[in-house]
Amino acid sequence: MDGEERLDAYIRISRRAAREGESYISPSVQREAIERWASYKGVTILEWHKDEDWSGGTHQRPGLERAVKRCLAGETSGIVSANIDRFSRTTELGLRDLRRLEDAGARLAFVHEDIDTGSVYGKMIYTILLAVAEAFLANVKASWQVAKQRAVKRGAYVSRTPWGYQRNEDSTLSPHPERAPIVEETFRLAAGQSIQAAMAYLEHIAPERRWTTTKVRRLLSQRSYLGETRNGGIVQAGTHEPIVSLAIWEAAQTTPSSRKPAADFPLSGIIACATCEQPMVGSRGGRDAERTYRCAGGLTLSRSPCKRPALITARLLENHIQRVAQNALTGLRAIVGDPEADRLTLLERAVTDAEAELDAFAADLTLRRVLGDRYHNHLQARTHAVERARAAYRSQAREAQESLTLSTADLTRDPELLPVLLRSMFDLILVKPGRGTVTERVRLVPVKAHGTARVASSQGS
Repeated sequence: MDGEERLDAYIRISRRAAREGESYISPSVQREAIERWASYKGVTILEWHKDEDWSGGTHQRPGLERAVKRCLAGETSGIVSANIDRFSRTTELGLRDLRRLEDAGARLAFVHEDIDTGSVYGKMIYTILLAVAEAFLANVKASWQVAKQRAVKRGAYVSRTPWGYQRNEDSTLSPHPERAPIVEETFRLAAGQSIQAAMAYLEHIAPERRWTTTKVRRLLSQRSYLGETRNGGIVQAGTHEPIVSLAIWEAAQTTPSSRKPAADFPLSGIIACATCEQPMVGSRGGRDAERTYRCAGGLTLSRSPCKRPALITARLLENHIQRVAQNALTGLRAIVGDPEADRLTLLERAVTDAEAELDAFAADLTLRRVLGDRYHNHLQARTHAVERARAAYRSQAREAQESLTLSTADLTRDPELLPVLLRSMFDLILVKPGRGTVTERVRLVPVKAHGTARVASSQGS
């Protein structure tokens, strides 16, 4: 290299879990080595790129990708690294990136090995040492895997400590004196009641953590509470004291499902109070136990009290909302019947095109002579294309017919249909507190279209 050479410098620090048996070269040591080399060679370092906590077995590293892109763009003449294994530990990817750099007129240089891929012998040595680095990495991984297997067999827990346990000095687990009983009660509630009951309990007893349904379900799914240790494909039972029995653990396992409103209050979870925008929930009151919807913020134990909670008779609101839904269904029929917007029309056209291509191919005697034995394979492929197009058309036609047959009677008979339809139509359904007709008190916020949402009164819906 001459004194006009300008390169980018690259530094990589391995993942801590992959350093077993590997000499650790700190960022400062790598930088100092590159700077001394650059001064001796008369090379100017244009930019420094660093990847921390990245393995050399992958080239999808942000720092490395930036350095390579600068070379491909002609912004630098190449990349210098302290060691070959800092740049790559895989022969395939290391040579792939070298070819990309060579095509752009760039090169690689390595301080410790004192090689430059701009020369024939430098490229040869680089290829050989890449294979050595790859073999070393494979050996490190194998040794680490063996070490994990031995640790698991002796009872050590090699993953993050599960909430409810404490880690001992020998890396084994024992139940946490305060948290283990909480975990046990959480499993009992999930098994005997619901995931919501378990989450409510955790929110009350352990408020320092933010609990969600997903996090609670993830906690319940961990088999470490059965006394098992798992890491990848390694499984060892009886490595530590279990917190729950297998029967309780199995009973607590649930699968996510969409929440279904109670049949008596189909609008629960859909409508909200216009004052505070908190959900309105179903309730019964009065001498006749009349059904009503009331703002959750108006309840006695509410965490966020509403200054002016809304309350409305369920029967009046539901009848009004069903009329709104019926109007929407009328519009839906218009859309389904529109050939320009109907996917059914597109699929029908696909069937026609596939059939036309099949007919044209079957009638072309010249193609039959040219293709010879291959003719029947081509004919069969076009026949299958027609069959697939017809199947797609039948499926869409069935869905369209089901949409067209939906009616107010269906909404009345099946309380689950109304919430599904309303959620597809409106972002919010707000109920104002006070007196007035249902039409005056209900405000609808349609689903956003083209990035905007239009607030409308229920009269215009």
